[in-house]
Amino acid sequence: MNKQTKKIELVTREDNQRAISLYKQLGFQTEGLKEKDTYINGVYYNTILMGLHL
Repeated sequence: MNKQTKKIELVTREDNQRAISLYKQLGFQTEGLKEKDTYINGVYYNTILMGLHL
């Protein structure tokens, strides 16, 4: 059985543009959006789901 990793997944807040830019440079693609799933100091944030197929 081949136990090699085939995909890496990550999540980040939508307002974290520096991280999103870096992830895209590394080849990650946006795969989904979780709307208003994080609540911090009275503000709701969306979460972006990203993946990289190896």
